[in-house]
Amino acid sequence: MKKLLFILVCLPMIVFGQQPNYTVTVNTPDAWQANLFFQVGGPPIKPVKIIDTLITEIFSDNWGMKGWDFKVNYNNKLSYFDRSSRGWFIMDSLQNEVDSVYCLNGYTADNHDFLALSNGNYVLFAYDEQPYAMDTVVTGGDPNATVEGLIIQELDPNHNVVFEWKSWDHFHVTDNAYMSPWTGANLNFIHANAIDIDFDGHFLVSCRGLDEITKIHRTTGEVIWRWGGSKNEFTFVNDYPFTHQHSIRSLGGNRYLLYDNGNYSSLYTGTDNFSRAVEYVLDTNLMKATKVWEFVHPDSLYTPSIGGVQRLPNGNTLINFGNLQLLNMGSIVTEVDTNNQIVFQLEYDDGGNLYRAQKFDWFFYTPPTPTWNCIGGACIDPGTGSGGFTDSLQCVTNCTVTHLSNLKDLNTVTLIKIIDVLGRETKGKKNEPLFYIYDDGTVEKRIIIE
Repeated sequence: MKKLLFILVCLPMIVFGQQPNYTVTVNTPDAWQANLFFQVGGPPIKPVKIIDTLITEIFSDNWGMKGWDFKVNYNNKLSYFDRSSRGWFIMDSLQNEVDSVYCLNGYTADNHDFLALSNGNYVLFAYDEQPYAMDTVVTGGDPNATVEGLIIQELDPNHNVVFEWKSWDHFHVTDNAYMSPWTGANLNFIHANAIDIDFDGHFLVSCRGLDEITKIHRTTGEVIWRWGGSKNEFTFVNDYPFTHQHSIRSLGGNRYLLYDNGNYSSLYTGTDNFSRAVEYVLDTNLMKATKVWEFVHPDSLYTPSIGGVQRLPNGNTLINFGNLQLLNMGSIVTEVDTNNQIVFQLEYDDGGNLYRAQKFDWFFYTPPTPTWNCIGGACIDPGTGSGGFTDSLQCVTNCTVTHLSNLKDLNTVTLIKIIDVLGRETKGKKNEPLFYIYDDGTVEKRIIIE
């Protein structure tokens, strides 16, 4: 029986006919003209989405347990978390999953944040729960308590650990004053939720449980400074301390942007709690943190959990008020210009909680489909005269697997491995889709039908 080999071009899968449960209430020309990326959290599992400037869903696909923190990373590729395998996946603009990243040394990656750097390295963190005799620390402490630790790992492009940091050497459970008198059985006192690289190459980590941003030396692991919380080293100028913050980002030159959830803001403002985006300049000589900008929504929105902020290339700021269930709402994504005027706003229905929503000038690339001629049992590109692959019925019918494999050799590329749809390496199977990975970075999806 003749073997047929199909080369499938992966095109964006757009779900038509589904009514989105969100409304765009503001969309002006002053908004940054780029695409919005997000995935709504909570059950049932929902699609990842990309919405363009015309509020058209140019991409919507349900990836099952994959998709958390769906964003374009520093390597200019998509990254997202898989809650099933507890790892991070990398996807290129052709929708090829080109890498998967997991914590090493026995740790399990956490889903709150992940960096895919331009040099090919990866940064991720994990929790490390350990038994701790808290009766030796505080009166009435549980002798069999479980205490949370934080692990930060940086991996090279080959997934070797090049840096590992452990909170056990730097944080103490009593740093979290909210847990006083620290007599509980489970003391998850850190809750890291964001990580970034500062202007000088060192790490910035946001620990919500500690109300703290920590700067960590990227080589020695020493703590450079602690900002916020009970171990705060800075004086706040023109502001009050942030509480239970998210989304720390370095803007360069000791300028920092974060999302202040404000879970304890009422202690400082005398009003009900509210959330805000806020920018600071840090003076690391005088140890002062000066507020230079903030945005509080006109409706004084308060999100006790999740949320984020992103400074856009045109100077605008995108703020994700990610959990508004206390107000019987879902999430509100607001973009403001440098004068704090709202230029874009998306409002999700109740239950639509967005962990992160961000804008990127990035889209999936659909390569043009060539017209192939079948000559002597081989598929030839008439434009170049070179061999190639296509799902053209004529070539599929007349070109054998051997001929097609020889054509790949003509393009001087080498097959590295074949994997199935679950990412498992295989020697080749019939009648099921397989992915052929070559040394030039290309990936082909084939089905051999016999």
